[in-house]
Amino acid sequence: MSTEPTTSPESAVAPTAVVEPVGAAPTARAGVPWLALLALLLVAAVGALTYTQFAAVKRETALRLAELQQAAAAATETATRADAEARAARQQAAVLEARLAEVESQREALEQLYADLSRGRDEAALVEVERLITLGAQELQISGSVPTALAALQTADTRLARLESPRFLPLRRVLARDIERLRAAPAVDITGIALKIDQLMAGSESWPLLADASPAAPATATSRQDPPPPRHLEWWERTLDSIQRELGEYRDLIRIRAVEAPDAMLLGQQTQLMVRQQLRLRLLNARQALLARNDRLYRADLAEAQALLNRYFDVRQRDTAAALASMKQLASAPLSVETPNINDSVSAVRAVRTAPGR
Repeated sequence: MSTEPTTSPESAVAPTAVVEPVGAAPTARAGVPWLALLALLLVAAVGALTYTQFAAVKRETALRLAELQQAAAAATETATRADAEARAARQQAAVLEARLAEVESQREALEQLYADLSRGRDEAALVEVERLITLGAQELQISGSVPTALAALQTADTRLARLESPRFLPLRRVLARDIERLRAAPAVDITGIALKIDQLMAGSESWPLLADASPAAPATATSRQDPPPPRHLEWWERTLDSIQRELGEYRDLIRIRAVEAPDAMLLGQQTQLMVRQQLRLRLLNARQALLARNDRLYRADLAEAQALLNRYFDVRQRDTAAALASMKQLASAPLSVETPNINDSVSAVRAVRTAPGR
């Protein structure tokens, strides 16, 4: 901003004469343009420098602005993507929560169903265990069959072991005690005795009768040379035996026997058949009495069978003598033994069945 000189009225009317020195006028006039030019150059240089710096600053500012715009765009895009991912995550979380609620509901339903099935399975197994224990108790009371009762209790304990339920532990302890008592109880081999009676019934058809025309060789004849008579025989038995030895090769044609029942030698063919049937009937009755644990009838039928065998059959023959010895052994076998009861197991299973809150 320049300051212009103020012209007064007096100076306009009468200009004042300026006295300049004579020697300095040309030098001052010559230095003024150079100074102006120098100032102008300086101003131009400063302006150029300023413009150059301003242009650099402008370029840097534009670059920074572009970078900031890119960063802002990237941030906006990232924020948009994050927002979309957040919305997707919220939707997925909502879906997962719904599925979790559904799974939880299904799990509760399955637990309830399993509890119902478990209670039903336990109840069915308990009913079967009670039936087995009751069957074992009835077998002990009716027939006294310890093996049958023992098998029933062992089967019941196996059923309870499969359930793995702690509420059945007291019942299993009682079952274990009764099982040990049954194992320690004396047992009668009913099956073995019945099989021996069956063998006697099957072999009765081949036992020789006293009335047979050609009886088989006696059990004592092992060769054509008879051994000397035993010393414990009576004198008349030794005499008969010596006469038989003296007969030699005619011994099969002539046989002398002492018979307590002479009518046994005169049985006809039909009567012999009836005798064999009567013997089989007695053995069959003895077998039925054995299975029914009727000790009195069992021994009475065996005694009748022995009487028939001694009266009508040749007990000196090997098979008949073995049958008679077997009958005596069977008749001496005890049938009635003291068997333990399993009332504790019956009471325990009924207590579990009627327990509250089961």
